[in-house]
Amino acid sequence: MKKLSLIFAAVMIAALAGCAGDTTGEGGDLAIVGNLELDAASAGRTIVLIWSAVDDVDGYKVYFRADATGSYTELGESTTTTYTHNATNAGDYVVIAYKGDDTSSANSNAVSTMPNVISTTYTIYDNYSEASTYSGFIFGETSGTEGSAASAGFVQDLYAYDESKGDDDVWLYSGSFGTFGNGNTCYFQEPGTTYGSCDPDSWIANSYRLYTGDSVVFVKLPYNTGENAYVKMYGLSVTADPATNNGTIVSFSYEYQPKDLGLTVFTSNAN
Repeated sequence: MKKLSLIFAAVMIAALAGCAGDTTGEGGDLAIVGNLELDAASAGRTIVLIWSAVDDVDGYKVYFRADATGSYTELGESTTTTYTHNATNAGDYVVIAYKGDDTSSANSNAVSTMPNVISTTYTIYDNYSEASTYSGFIFGETSGTEGSAASAGFVQDLYAYDESKGDDDVWLYSGSFGTFGNGNTCYFQEPGTTYGSCDPDSWIANSYRLYTGDSVVFVKLPYNTGENAYVKMYGLSVTADPATNNGTIVSFSYEYQPKDLGLTVFTSNAN
């Protein structure tokens, strides 16, 4: 009898473990939702999902996991084959069909709004640092490039510039603005209460003042086609340049949302 009890307990533990991973309620007998994708109407923080219909169902449940980690949580339901999410940060989406208590046998394919996360630490210097240091920066989709904003051959997206000596702040200048404005135009935005998204319609032109306590700034990169890519500079560090009396060093990593959809959602990470 003791042996049977142990076997029963082991079976129950295994069953509970299986349920614990069943975070979206899938595992029923209905067909799997197919062709989940981002609709071209997606832009900024507005994420529009579309998918193929499953016959003879009551509707669909949409799930999301922030930063593409952890468990999925239900966002809502739809009786059509589309769903709009006003997102506060990037992540993954899946959809299941339901009819009464029955659900799809498995999740749909996952769709991600995650940016490219470039974790390399880059460093630029202001105009009071040594002339041999790099002040300019170009944001690439998978890596960035430091260079001299004073050089006509380096077409920067932004550069570091200090408007006064001896203080604890520094300015980020648009690549087309100011003393070394031979580069590309960009725009800046201060983060709100969270770091996972920015307002696609509210930008600061020309320059942005960085302080030692800042950790994040958003950047819009316009293209000649009229499309925009968006960047989150994170892990910001503003420190005095020990090699000079008045120079300032700006270090950062960044996340890059390509221009194909113009999304302004990012991870929740600040550092």
